[in-house]
Amino acid sequence: MDVEKAFTQAYQEHSDVLFRHCSFRVSNRERALELTQETFMKTWDAASKGKEIQNYKAFLFRVLNNLIIDEYRKKKSSSLDALLEQEGVSEGSFGDLQTGSLEEEIDKLEIGLQSQELARALTQLPDSYRSVVVMRFMDGLQPKEIAEVLNENENTVSVRINRGIKKLQEYMVTQ
Repeated sequence: MDVEKAFTQAYQEHSDVLFRHCSFRVSNRERALELTQETFMKTWDAASKGKEIQNYKAFLFRVLNNLIIDEYRKKKSSSLDALLEQEGVSEGSFGDLQTGSLEEEIDKLEIGLQSQELARALTQLPDSYRSVVVMRFMDGLQPKEIAEVLNENENTVSVRINRGIKKLQEYMVTQ
């Protein structure tokens, strides 16, 4: 398969999951779009210059994660409340609650509150745990794929996933 076809196929197969991953990590839709686009531009530059890419998915995630790390270095740390405020999320912004029955409205509200609690809990995790938990459960990557992306041992990744889950459970119980 030639480089252009392989790249096009990788874009079609992985652009959505990369964007979702990035959106969650940077909490800004526009910036996530920019970083996702930059990921594909850097990958195209490498591929078109002759770099042999065996696993596009792992390569793309590695490039994206490096860009996200660079983004964190540039950005001052801010609280979850500031991020939520910046994104326009407030107590009453759980979508359109005007349609459906009262039970559906309550379900939507509960899901919104649970999502906020989970997002708050994830911000409490150290980045080494948060990134693998997000890749595993939000991006649907297997530990072997995460290990490839992070260039780490698969057992190390599995341990971090388990420890991250335990820390999330501890945080959720105390809240």
